[in-house]
Amino acid sequence: MFKQITDLNGNEWYLIASLWIFLLFFIVVGLMLFRMRKDYIDYMKDMPIDDDEQDMSKLNKQE
Repeated sequence: MFKQITDLNGNEWYLIASLWIFLLFFIVVGLMLFRMRKDYIDYMKDMPIDDDEQDMSKLNKQE
């Protein structure tokens, strides 16, 4: 396995390009997370709970 990695025969550009794409993706996602507002994070965090409570309140009103 290590011999295949050290003997690339000109195909190293694909490996380098895929590594850069991988790194850039996670750097961009990390920057987006650090720039995200706290209010938005709290809103998105509470969404499943709020939907569940709203559905339960609708069910209780119908009964």
